[in-house]
Amino acid sequence: MNCPLRPWVFFAVIMGAFFVFFAEPGFTTPHGQDGLEKIFQIDIQIQGERKGVWQAVARNLIQIRPLDPYDPAVVARAIDRLSDSKVFQSIHVPDPEKTAQGMKIVFELHPFGRIKDIHVKNAFPLFEREVMNMMTISIGDVFIEKRLEDQSKRVTTLFQRQGYIDPQVSLSAQKDEADGNFQVWVHIHKGAFFQVNQVRIMGNDHFSSSRLKLRIKTWKASILFGSAKRFIQKDLDEDVKNFIQFYREKGFAEVKVRAQVLRNEKEKKVDLVFHIEEGTRYGFVFQGNEQFWDHTLNREMTLSREGNENDFALRKSIRNLKQKYRLKGYPDVKVESGVKAPPPDNPTVKQVTLAIDEGDQYCVSKIKITGNRVFSEKTILEQMLTRVPLFQRCGVYVSKTLDEDINAIRAFYLRQGYQRTNIDRRVRVRDDPGRSGHKQVEISLVIDEGIQTKVGQLRFEGVYALSHEAAVDLISLTPGQPFREYMIKTDENRLRQSISELGYPNCQVTSARVLSVDRTRLTLTYLVDEGPHARVGQTYYMGNFRTSPSVLDNEMKLSEGESLSLIRLLESRQNMMNVNALDSVRFRTIGLENKEPKVDIIVEVEEKKPYYVEMGTGYDTERHLYFNSTLGDHNFLGQNLDLKLEAEVSQIGYKADLALLEPRLLTSQIRSNTRVFGEKQEAFNKDFGSRTYGVSQDFYQDFLSRTLILNLGLSYEFREQYLTRYRPLTLEETDPYEPRHVLVASPGILYNTTDSHVRPKKGWVSSVNADISNGLDNSVDDFIKYQLEARYYYTLFSPLVMAFRGRYGFIQPYGANTRVPEDQLFFLGGTSSVRGFDENLLAYDTAGQAVGGREVILGAVEARYDLGLNFEISGFYDIGAIRQTQGRGGSESFRDSVGLGLRYQTPIGPIGFLYGWKLDPRPDESGGSFHFSMGYTF
Repeated sequence: MNCPLRPWVFFAVIMGAFFVFFAEPGFTTPHGQDGLEKIFQIDIQIQGERKGVWQAVARNLIQIRPLDPYDPAVVARAIDRLSDSKVFQSIHVPDPEKTAQGMKIVFELHPFGRIKDIHVKNAFPLFEREVMNMMTISIGDVFIEKRLEDQSKRVTTLFQRQGYIDPQVSLSAQKDEADGNFQVWVHIHKGAFFQVNQVRIMGNDHFSSSRLKLRIKTWKASILFGSAKRFIQKDLDEDVKNFIQFYREKGFAEVKVRAQVLRNEKEKKVDLVFHIEEGTRYGFVFQGNEQFWDHTLNREMTLSREGNENDFALRKSIRNLKQKYRLKGYPDVKVESGVKAPPPDNPTVKQVTLAIDEGDQYCVSKIKITGNRVFSEKTILEQMLTRVPLFQRCGVYVSKTLDEDINAIRAFYLRQGYQRTNIDRRVRVRDDPGRSGHKQVEISLVIDEGIQTKVGQLRFEGVYALSHEAAVDLISLTPGQPFREYMIKTDENRLRQSISELGYPNCQVTSARVLSVDRTRLTLTYLVDEGPHARVGQTYYMGNFRTSPSVLDNEMKLSEGESLSLIRLLESRQNMMNVNALDSVRFRTIGLENKEPKVDIIVEVEEKKPYYVEMGTGYDTERHLYFNSTLGDHNFLGQNLDLKLEAEVSQIGYKADLALLEPRLLTSQIRSNTRVFGEKQEAFNKDFGSRTYGVSQDFYQDFLSRTLILNLGLSYEFREQYLTRYRPLTLEETDPYEPRHVLVASPGILYNTTDSHVRPKKGWVSSVNADISNGLDNSVDDFIKYQLEARYYYTLFSPLVMAFRGRYGFIQPYGANTRVPEDQLFFLGGTSSVRGFDENLLAYDTAGQAVGGREVILGAVEARYDLGLNFEISGFYDIGAIRQTQGRGGSESFRDSVGLGLRYQTPIGPIGFLYGWKLDPRPDESGGSFHFSMGYTF
């Protein structure tokens, strides 16, 4: 029984002796079960600053630990991970050293320094952002010194395009020894530039030079001063295109424009001469067109857009005309062009006559469907655009449309599982006996439906991450369903995505189909290669010099150890893109491409410049002369908080506001705005002023892609009302002139679908607000103020926009209060309400002072017509009423006005000059009022 074992025992003894004999003297390396040498020590040597931080990053990326088996392939993968991270500028791994305890591996790493900030010096008249956009480096990028030279060339090119002759640009970098990162300085010496001295236009016989000059940038530059006069080649090229487009729109399809630049090198000035060859002016005369108006056919002529070199555009226009007629049922249309000799007194005018022989109109008189067994004729007709006459209207016949209808019917059958449906058409045309110029078309469609194929069995191979039931729920083509080939790809993608989201990002899905002999059943098998499971490793943030990692952690949808989800990875990036403190975000996954079980995430961010200063001054009829300024920090304390201090001084008073905006309150989607404010105001035409100081807390929540906003405000106010001119006060009026402490709760809803905040052309803005006020030391501030407002914008046609506005407000006292303080009432009149009336003077008392009321009604309509060249003219009608004036007098009837305005569009909004005429001026009033505004009044 034991004899068979003896050879194996003998063999084991011999092999043991062999290894002992050939073992290296004095070397007893530990081995694992697989016979590989063990790793005894991993030494990570970091050059530069912050060694502890970089050692932790490198150790995690290397993913090799002491006592792991030594494998050169594993070391190579570790080097690849370090390289893919783009964190280290140099990676050196000497040959491993053998020791008595095992293998010693050394990683010598030198981390990249990063660009901590970029300072642009002397960029004006360009903005710093324009210079930054031209460069290929940004804040947060790794610093590579040799890239600076390329940036210098790019910025030099930018300023050359802006008209500077020989700009000198140099970049320098300064290393911050504390963290190893760099400050980059862009030094710009713009140098001299050519000034536009004079602009002349030659060859313009049909349009005056004054009219043409208003269209071009180079002439506008010539009348400016300083660097604004500089000659820019790009503007000149655009002016040439502008002239060509203008002339083509006026019928000069063959116009040619050449710009001549005359340089005065000594004085650094240029004279510009535009040479215009106007060419022939085309006029079109249509003959024989009964189906379409002339202006309708004119829209098909492409000469104004493309010119007419070699009559190309004319031939294309004729093709357009024919196609338009064919789509209306005139397949036999003919168009002949003829050119009339120009008159002797105007040889540049060419009249093109387009003689149109419309032919007969083909109308569908009958559609017959045969061969359909499964689906009714009505069902099939619903798939077609070709129709029979309805309500004495001709159902036109278009051959191309019928082709599309047949394809639509085939697609319908395909969706029901009929893979081989054939459709034969038969079209019969005959004269219409009831109407001349018309032909009747009878259409017969013969359908061979074929065999319906349904899904018989549904199988999955290689699916382990999902249960069979869960996989079936993802598939649309389930047993019993009609087989639809086009749906397989969708089901494959859905199955692959679901498995991928469970931590299998390299999942691949294909399908196999087996059709039964009679073609009625199909076995569908999904072949799945899930690939290796991947989990999230470490997440590293790079470039966040000021932003706290906790802010970025709040936006990450993935945490260490979770199954890797590419969708949640994309959501995380989108969340970070919405962080106000950041300009850009880039994600890199380390190990995903190599199908490693743990994937590390490198997040590289570019922070916005946190600090900003804004100043402005201006004049409008509501405040007269004013000056305002804003200081702010987009990333206060590195927490993505927006801290802003605003102040304004005007001829009606002053105000200051310190606000702290939290875009993600407690990591939620709720925005929080905390304010400390103070204001003194003496509005025009009121006989009182007010001082207000307080604090407020507002909360906002967005819905429906930010078109719907719910808000809730809470505030404390200290208010003082005082007279600016003496008048006797009644007993009821004295209480509001004492210092008051007020609490206010303000819920509201805003709905906004406009296409622009600066210049809306379509959409709604609607709001409903309520201020629930409570006086802490008196009852005069016990009231609820309701306000409703709606604005609507609609473009009638391209240059004309209609704007409508309606507003209603009502103040309801509660408790023992019967009178509302004047500084809380509604007033109307002026630039932002009823134009044509002075500020707040829609209603006034016998002394000529503004009267407010507890109820306000306001309506307005305005037509805005774009004149081009950034100018806009408007006509408006305003109407409003102030009611429940609490005994101060003043008319409570509606008062209205009409007016005209001219606005100039700027990048930050329009500057407007408006004049309104009262429609019912009283003997003691002016006939109207002038208004000047920055931005739209509504």
